[in-house]
Amino acid sequence: MTGVQSLLCEMLSFGILDLELLDRVGYDWDEVLEQLDWPDGEGFTFNGLMRAVVDAGIIHVKQAVNDRIGELEAVESERGLDKDERKELRDLRRLDPDQDIEGFFNCLDTHVWFQQNGAIYRRYLADALDDFEDNVGFFLTGGED
Repeated sequence: MTGVQSLLCEMLSFGILDLELLDRVGYDWDEVLEQLDWPDGEGFTFNGLMRAVVDAGIIHVKQAVNDRIGELEAVESERGLDKDERKELRDLRRLDPDQDIEGFFNCLDTHVWFQQNGAIYRRYLADALDDFEDNVGFFLTGGED
């Protein structure tokens, strides 16, 4: 273990194997740290840091939901929506990524899943989910139905 690795492990109260989780994070650390009370807070833990990574991912998913709703509303204003588009818009309006995406944060046991509405996300927002998984470093489980 290098000195830097040892320092991080000590500061964040985790083990060397947990460093792999940090290496998988694709977001800029500034964006992640904005989700924490850092540097003004009382410090943070590894689990809190991983929660912040997921929170950054949820923000991006929320933006994708809002962008797609906006696109469909623009189409609706221009020409009206067909049956499939109306269903998509209705389904998208039901989504709340803050409530729909859950996580458990405990070092190597950290995992993220859909609490609800996973099938809707998978159907209409596959690219946003791929981006989430690439940048958070965890697969979103659940909602495959």
